[in-house]
Amino acid sequence: MPKAKPTQVIVHRIELQEKEREYLETLQTTQSLKNIGIASAGASVPLLGFLGYKVFKKWKLQEEGTMLDFLSNEGREKLKERAKEVGFFGGLREVLFDPFGVNPFW
Repeated sequence: MPKAKPTQVIVHRIELQEKEREYLETLQTTQSLKNIGIASAGASVPLLGFLGYKVFKKWKLQEEGTMLDFLSNEGREKLKERAKEVGFFGGLREVLFDPFGVNPFW
């Protein structure tokens, strides 16, 4: 059996008092600050990783490393010397798994 159509419309309204509005504004501000903190923490992870790599390269290898060593003549010479040191398969492994020499764990 079908329902009867409504004969009236009732509107419910929720009104906040002044103190409740202040609480909501404070909540909104704290949520915004939290979101900014999370975003800045996420953005700092790659930067800290790169700085850690640079420190490791300088400390362990006593040289300033860059990901684009192969673009300069001296960088290519270093890569050729490294290929002579590690042999064909070691060089192949470095080219395949770490072409820019940025992995500090090899």
